Amino acid sequence: MSNQPMTVPRLGVSADAGARRWLNRVWWLQLLGGALYAAANVLWPDAAGWGQLTNAWYLAVAAPTIWVMLRITQSPTVPSALRASWRWLLAAMTVWFVGDLIWTAIAWWQQTPPALSVAEVAFLAFYPLALQSLASLPGSDANRVDRWRVQLDAFIASLTAAALFVWVWPVPAEYAGGSAWLLRLVHIANPVGDLMLLTALWVLHTRQTNRRSVALMRVLMVGLAAKALADTLHARSLFVDVDILNGLTGFLWLAFYAVGSFAASRRQQLDADTVAVVPAATRLHWLPYACVILVGGLLVNVVFAGDLTSARIMAVTTFVLSLTVLLRQWLVGLENRRLDRLAAAGMAESHLAALVRYAHDVFLVVDADGTIRYASPSVEQVLGMPAEQLQGQTGFGLVHPDDLDETRHTLARVLENPNHSESRVTRVQHGHGGWRHLEMVATNRMDTASISGIVLNLRDVTERRELEGRLEWQAFHDPMTGLANRVLFADRVGHALARRQRSGSDIGVLFLDLDHFKLVNDTLGHPAGDALLREAAKRITQEVRAADTVARLGGDEFAILLEDAPHSQCQATAERLLAQLTRAYFIEGRDVFAGASIGLAMAQPGISLDDLVRDADVAMYVAKSEGRGRVVSFERQMRDQVTDRMTLEADLRRALERQELTVVYQPQVDLRTGEILGAEALVRWNHPTRGLIPPSRFVPIAEQAGLMVALSRFVLRTATRDASQWRHIDCDYPSVHVAVNLSGRHVQDPSLLDDVREALDDAGLEPQLLTIEITESVMMHNTKTAIAVLRDLKSLGCMVAVDDFGTGYSSLSYLQQFPVDVLKIDKRFIDTLGTPEGDDALTRAILSLGDSLGLATVAEGIETPRQLAELQRMGCLLGQGFLLAHPLPSRVFAELLLSGSVQQAFEVNGVAAGARGPLVA
Repeated sequence: MSNQPMTVPRLGVSADAGARRWLNRVWWLQLLGGALYAAANVLWPDAAGWGQLTNAWYLAVAAPTIWVMLRITQSPTVPSALRASWRWLLAAMTVWFVGDLIWTAIAWWQQTPPALSVAEVAFLAFYPLALQSLASLPGSDANRVDRWRVQLDAFIASLTAAALFVWVWPVPAEYAGGSAWLLRLVHIANPVGDLMLLTALWVLHTRQTNRRSVALMRVLMVGLAAKALADTLHARSLFVDVDILNGLTGFLWLAFYAVGSFAASRRQQLDADTVAVVPAATRLHWLPYACVILVGGLLVNVVFAGDLTSARIMAVTTFVLSLTVLLRQWLVGLENRRLDRLAAAGMAESHLAALVRYAHDVFLVVDADGTIRYASPSVEQVLGMPAEQLQGQTGFGLVHPDDLDETRHTLARVLENPNHSESRVTRVQHGHGGWRHLEMVATNRMDTASISGIVLNLRDVTERRELEGRLEWQAFHDPMTGLANRVLFADRVGHALARRQRSGSDIGVLFLDLDHFKLVNDTLGHPAGDALLREAAKRITQEVRAADTVARLGGDEFAILLEDAPHSQCQATAERLLAQLTRAYFIEGRDVFAGASIGLAMAQPGISLDDLVRDADVAMYVAKSEGRGRVVSFERQMRDQVTDRMTLEADLRRALERQELTVVYQPQVDLRTGEILGAEALVRWNHPTRGLIPPSRFVPIAEQAGLMVALSRFVLRTATRDASQWRHIDCDYPSVHVAVNLSGRHVQDPSLLDDVREALDDAGLEPQLLTIEITESVMMHNTKTAIAVLRDLKSLGCMVAVDDFGTGYSSLSYLQQFPVDVLKIDKRFIDTLGTPEGDDALTRAILSLGDSLGLATVAEGIETPRQLAELQRMGCLLGQGFLLAHPLPSRVFAELLLSGSVQQAFEVNGVAAGARGPLVA
């Protein structure tokens, strides 16, 4: 027998409560009735009419067994395979009872028990029916070969028993004749048949490991043993005429009926559930050989005894037994070959089972309605639930509600075609909470007998989906702020424009650029700049609707998509954003101000994605060029302006590369004597096609384009070179100073000191002849940095001037800390000198401040004699402006130095000699 487990139904079913009570009472009532029957036959064997009464009592006691078994076969809960076995047993018991009924009727009719009657036919029919009942017990035999082996073992045992009976009990003389052999065969056939059934049941019993099945078989073996003893005593009574055993014989027959009732009444302990049964190796392999040896020994005995008739019988019996054993050996060979194949298949199945058990994937077998019939052990590792907990549940109850409909549809499509497969990813609830993403492959195996369901192969792809989600998020979002990036913003705008074509709704796009962000980045460092960007993103998100899209396009540029919003609403949103972004940012323990410039563009009919975003960008560009910190709505002419500005920026880059810019010098004059003491270097651009472009036009472009450092470096190198050449002019001005105004970006640039040092070294100019001018606003933006830079410049020997003094928000306490030499009074103060709206007192205060701090003061933008006269009256010593001299090329300025003063310039500008005051002298 194979040692591989197989699944079989258990024997018996549970009956209803009323029937169960009667079933539990019948068998011991039958034993009690049998005992009374035996006692009556022993005590009163010859009483008149007593035999007929006891025969009726016998039938009455035996009949309930038929009723009990009939109830078993009619129970709807009995499995079909088990019901067939009980039906065969019911048929066997019924024909035996019918034989008893016929025998009793004949005995009543003839007034004496018959030796032979038609009842023997019913008695003999009992054995094949009972043998079929045993052979059809579920789980008793693994296959057809095993059933044949059981029947052959039973036949060998019964044939051996028949030979023993023939040898032990010869036919009495009174039965001599033709009927003697028939009588002998009939009455020997009953105990031989009983032995055959006992042998078959014993073989099945040794192969059964289910304790409940073993218990039932032992009960049936007791009943068959009682019947075999009763049939043997009955046959012996016919041959040796011992009537005292008649009562015992009847009692044993009734005990056989009672045992059958008992087995049926205890069937509820052996329900119809399936249990794993491991067939045990038979322990009766010696039985056929023992029977052959026994009959062979009897043959030798009768031959030496000279009993020729018995010798013939034993010889035939030995021959038949030998053939039967050979047939059995042949069947054993077939079975061994089958077992070899099963062993190989079993090893493969064991290997497959091990793979399933230790696999990370989950295997489920579900019914058409989603009920889980099997779950692999790995389900506990993947879903945190033991496999036993899932079996019997509906798998749909574990699926995420959002994925439930699609999962049902997937299984429905799989059910339509045998062996069809489909796959999808669905979310399944984890036993400890949360959801896991499982890649499910569903395959229809309804037509496979060993499966009969849908096989689901589930693989946990949660980490992969989370990684994909992160990668997808990173592909469409800015990692620093968490906002949408340029790709996602373009996609959202494209979809919004598509919806606008259907609904006609208003769409606005805001383009936003933080003002002075680069200055924050350069002065406080990139971590501070990043913190500023995150805070700005937070403020923007708080001021828009949840349905609006906010994106960071790169650097300090943001964009906002406003759907279903008219121009007035978009304008109001932009104004709120501007107010929020203008508030101070608390970065690294200090307040930082940035501000913003915002451009607004509304979607027009037929506009494309690129054009709408470009229009908003153009409006933002215009907002920056108009002074920053404002909201500008796009207008069509702006495109031309921006295009012109971009063209001009490109030309400026080429001009710097090709050194097409020039430097001119405005003299700085002693207002008392007219002596030229120095000059301020000013940059000019003479465009090849546009002519002279003023600094007010191209300097802002240079600042926005990041060209100011290069522009300042160009002016610095040119001015130091020209100033070095002025020293060699044969005049009374061997030490003329040159002043260069550096941009704020250049001041913050780490290369500033190197640039100044290289310019001085290349030109061969003494450092004290170079004055570096820095605007007041640049100095006050980051005082610590500015002080450090100015000290470094002073360490080189350069002079330092504060340009446009009085226009910023400088503190006098800070001014004392700055290592400066010159204060330049802004032109706005000079323009109103001597007029009712002027503030002469402020100008006078600046001059007094310079005197008190030991600083030289220079008045900028002197254009009228009145302004000059007022400055002279206030005691201002130095000045520059168109009244004194226009900015001049280096060569012309050198010629002016040869003249010795600016008196010629006074005359050129139409200034009366009397108005020049001390300059005339």
